[in-house]
Amino acid sequence: MQVRLEHVTHVYAGSDEAAAVQVLNDVSLDIAPGAFAVLRGASGSGKSTILNLIGAVDRPTSGRVYLGGIETSAASEQHLTLLRRKSIGFVFQQFNLIPTLTVFENVAFPLSLAKVNRRDIDSRTRAMLERVGLAHRASHYPNELSGGEMQRVAIGRAVIHRPPLIVADEPTGNLDSKNGASVLELIRSIHETEHPTIVMATHSDAAAAFGEYTISVADGNVSR
Repeated sequence: MQVRLEHVTHVYAGSDEAAAVQVLNDVSLDIAPGAFAVLRGASGSGKSTILNLIGAVDRPTSGRVYLGGIETSAASEQHLTLLRRKSIGFVFQQFNLIPTLTVFENVAFPLSLAKVNRRDIDSRTRAMLERVGLAHRASHYPNELSGGEMQRVAIGRAVIHRPPLIVADEPTGNLDSKNGASVLELIRSIHETEHPTIVMATHSDAAAAFGEYTISVADGNVSR
């Protein structure tokens, strides 16, 4: 899936207690279908805001955002909900697993939303758990897992529905170096075999090295 931002500016509205904050300043970028692009920048640089725009979670204050030819900055909320559900996989720093569901149920969740039949859900979920190395943890709950295991569950959930776009926000931010490297190897393996477009945000040089190229983000601006 191609990703394109055209002259995007984003401002978080002010309040009685705080002034408005401009986070992005006339940002334009183009990520080719099947690329693995890394947004690298310090905390507060604007990279998470760019990911939210690419993931159709937010809309720019001005400018245009396109995903695979669809102008998401002008699409209806209903259209964006369906797009996120079918075409985008999200990996978060905080894992965001559902604590009341087992590992199996967490990974299967996107397929349940898509109303995939029960037999296919079972077979695809079991295959995904084998791939992320957690078949032996299928009946466990998130609070019974290590941080690295939780992130691998989150990655399995993000890709189980075979989305053409994966958005990853600091996926190793809560992991030690060993578990972080394992998670990044898994993401790279998925890219090499499934060929989705991946856009990953990180502040880490080591994590950035796993992508095909880096886009630097600083003070709301981008550069290659």
